[in-house]
Amino acid sequence: MNNSSSSVSKKKNSSPSQGFSLCNVMVNYFILVMFVIFPLFVNLTFDGSFPFLHFDRGYYGIRHQKYYLFMIMGAITVIGEILLLFTEGSQKIRDKYNLHTRDDALSKLSFTDWAVLAFLFTVSVSTIFSAYKEMAFFGEITAGSYTHGRNNGLMLFMMYAAVYFLVSRAYRYKEYIFVALAITSAFVGLVAVLNCFYIDPLNMFERFVDDEKVFKDFITTFGNKNMYSTYICVTLPVVFTMSVCTEKLVCRIVYLVSAALSVMAMVVCDSDSAVLGTVAFLAVLLVIYSRDISKLKKYFLGMTVIFASLKLIGFISKLANDNHKELSAIPYKLMQANFTYILLIAAAVITIVLFLLDFKNPEIKLPKVVPIVLASLMIAAVVSVLGAMIYFSAIDTKTDLGSLERLLRFNKAWGTHRGVMWIDSMKIFGDASIFDKLFGSGPESFYYKFQPYFPDLYEFGDGSTDAAHNEYIQYLINLGILGLASYLAFTGSALVRGIKAIKSNPIALAYAAPVVAYLVQAFVNISLPIGTPLFIIFVAMCENAARQNKFELSFLGEKK
Repeated sequence: MNNSSSSVSKKKNSSPSQGFSLCNVMVNYFILVMFVIFPLFVNLTFDGSFPFLHFDRGYYGIRHQKYYLFMIMGAITVIGEILLLFTEGSQKIRDKYNLHTRDDALSKLSFTDWAVLAFLFTVSVSTIFSAYKEMAFFGEITAGSYTHGRNNGLMLFMMYAAVYFLVSRAYRYKEYIFVALAITSAFVGLVAVLNCFYIDPLNMFERFVDDEKVFKDFITTFGNKNMYSTYICVTLPVVFTMSVCTEKLVCRIVYLVSAALSVMAMVVCDSDSAVLGTVAFLAVLLVIYSRDISKLKKYFLGMTVIFASLKLIGFISKLANDNHKELSAIPYKLMQANFTYILLIAAAVITIVLFLLDFKNPEIKLPKVVPIVLASLMIAAVVSVLGAMIYFSAIDTKTDLGSLERLLRFNKAWGTHRGVMWIDSMKIFGDASIFDKLFGSGPESFYYKFQPYFPDLYEFGDGSTDAAHNEYIQYLINLGILGLASYLAFTGSALVRGIKAIKSNPIALAYAAPVVAYLVQAFVNISLPIGTPLFIIFVAMCENAARQNKFELSFLGEKK
């Protein structure tokens, strides 16, 4: 009886059976490159000297180098998959996947697929009618001695759509891919921590000894600290969730070590956006795991590691006589706070209790009301914070809030003067034509639309900007209401479908967690071809899990 129950439980918690053809291999290796090579890639020059990898001008070219790598590897994968498809012959493909009419093919498209196509159509229309066509298509132009844009042009969006369709159809779960991601993330995090304490193992700072901005704002192989915080918001949720999902002890250790180094890296990258994303995915995981003791004990083990990591880097800092780069964000304050010890002890005690409960009664399930209560409390907490912001921003604008001023009172200075960018962006949208309201002024056109408001930035020591520092506002200005709506429909529907697939495929939560974290941190961050390509891959994995769950593996995979 126990063996039968164990067998049923094991079957329920395993991934669906999967075929593994050359199409799947190619996409899986593309993902492996994006998880391993992409984060480490800085600058490649072919000057004939071994090993061809040089870090000169590395910090100035990181975004471009990673953009080119993603575009090249994506193009190679797309071309390879197309060649593989057509070598079978069009009639054979139609017979194999029952696609004999246009209606057959269209019926295989999910809501998420249609949303992607709608988003791509909107971006194309926005580009065609943009007054800044070169910028809108390529995502960047050089005007005189200045370069404008962040590479987010139509070319990049087309590649995002292509990668989405490939991964959502042809990806097959293999744990080694996630172990490789964890190891790479751990290495990048370790370099970040060392860089913060002025240790340069990759010799990347040598050229910038006299450049104060580089020493202040740049770190590890991602360059700007805000760019790196986005990467953490994608990878930390994955390794944390995999530490819960994996059944292999060695893999769990790798994931937890990676999570620990990512948390320490979050402290040294000094970015509040990473905290927003991390809190969001941890809250979602707690609600989902709250009834299952076997999962909940591993969740709190991960929480213990997180709090221990915060105190560990504080201990390292004291050993180094606090000789590190200037830090002031929320993660640094958590590192210094004494109440973090209380959280650490509480998490450790809960972990021990849950392990003992699970050992005595492995089948125990908490009441269904538990996740409902937890979700209600979390929603109430969010509503309370938003309510406090509205009250202190619109009603009581005089009370001294001390250190909470930067959080609870929205004004021009809010969030390292993101407030002024958001306020002026709404003015731009309000003054826009009907067409621009619907389709925007074109990808990467924000710099030109914001030009009249550059003087508002002067009081904050900033001369110009080409980003709203809020992805949703950026899409609203550049791509209009239709562009933003289709983007939200695309990412939101994939997330919902991925979460629904968790019941039959628990690994799907490792796909959904980074999507949650990214979407939350995007409220205060910038879309760049550094963290966003990885985000798109996980969005596609959510769709992939949903298709496997419904046996819809058509087009590039097996059909059941």
